[in-house]
Amino acid sequence: MHIAKLGDRVRVQCTRVLASPRTTASPVKVVEFIVGSPGIMRGLSLGVVGMTQGDQKRLKLQPTDAYGSVQNRLIREIPRENFPSGLSLRVGKRLTAKLRSTGRRRVVRVVQLKPDSVIVDGNHPLAGKVVTLAIQLISVDASANANQSSSQVDAGGES
Repeated sequence: MHIAKLGDRVRVQCTRVLASPRTTASPVKVVEFIVGSPGIMRGLSLGVVGMTQGDQKRLKLQPTDAYGSVQNRLIREIPRENFPSGLSLRVGKRLTAKLRSTGRRRVVRVVQLKPDSVIVDGNHPLAGKVVTLAIQLISVDASANANQSSSQVDAGGES
């Protein structure tokens, strides 16, 4: 069997291990990527190095190796008048914001409601947090053309 190394294309079954048994379980995802490539969490990408097909392990990822640290520039206070009048706002609600500077869209989360403004956060919900993953290596492809296609995530039917 081949041992996963940098540059190999791997397919991994991945589940986030939750800190509290009372919280809802994270769905199982199948992720395919090139080991060491930038399109995937660094801790997951490097965490498969040395594994062979069928191996399982838990990875405890610090924020820098998972979703990054919280970026204060992604937390904004927006006047309520900028939101459609019929929009029901609540803490935790996800919205799609269009950035004025670039025109790109970004998912933000409502974190606080004030009488005249709304504070939204564009960071990933797990930014700044330690993330534990249970992974199983499904396959390793070390062939010369293994790294020719892009990474893929199968979220189990969820978007």
